[in-house]
Amino acid sequence: MIVASRERYLPTMVNTMVLAMNDWYFYLHRDVYDQAVILSDRYDAFDSLAKAIGCESAEGEATARWFSEHTPKPLSVLAPFLQLIDGTLEQDMELCCGVLHVVTAMIHVKGFPEKPPEVRKSVSFSLTIREEYELAWERFIQSAVPYEKRHASFHFGVAEAVQPIHQHQAALSVTDTVPLFPSFRPLEDDAAVRQESAPKKGSSQEERSATRSLLI
Repeated sequence: MIVASRERYLPTMVNTMVLAMNDWYFYLHRDVYDQAVILSDRYDAFDSLAKAIGCESAEGEATARWFSEHTPKPLSVLAPFLQLIDGTLEQDMELCCGVLHVVTAMIHVKGFPEKPPEVRKSVSFSLTIREEYELAWERFIQSAVPYEKRHASFHFGVAEAVQPIHQHQAALSVTDTVPLFPSFRPLEDDAAVRQESAPKKGSSQEERSATRSLLI
């Protein structure tokens, strides 16, 4: 992945490296960054790498050299790969980075110079790849956080994570509690029930007197 933007973002995608130069910010996947570092160690000049990939004096050399001069290392070492494009490539930073985004996704740039000449000559790209990198860039920007909003985004994330904990730990009021064993009543209620159900002495004595009068 290679993305160029005038805006500074805080990437949320893992293994994303950020470079800056001339009010441009460049976002590279770690794998592409590592390959560029290795190529910069092997080829110390633009011409040496251009010759190694078979693109010396190719169409688009002026744009490739312009890109090499206006981008930070190690991204600048990838400039000769812009000559793999069929057609005229404008000196546009976003367009050039978009082209390299697709190129580095399609071929392993670190090992490309070591491929046989017939294999290297068969590799070329069309300018129609613009649509491919625009979609990828859009996904990256949507997932990233604007740099000036990085603190607000952090606090918002913490609040979202803490809020459910507070909700679950809220104490229940006494009126909301439900007895675990509703079939068992307190001892006071049982005593009151037994007292109400017990026969009254007065009424029993009257019943016995009435019964005796009937038998006499």
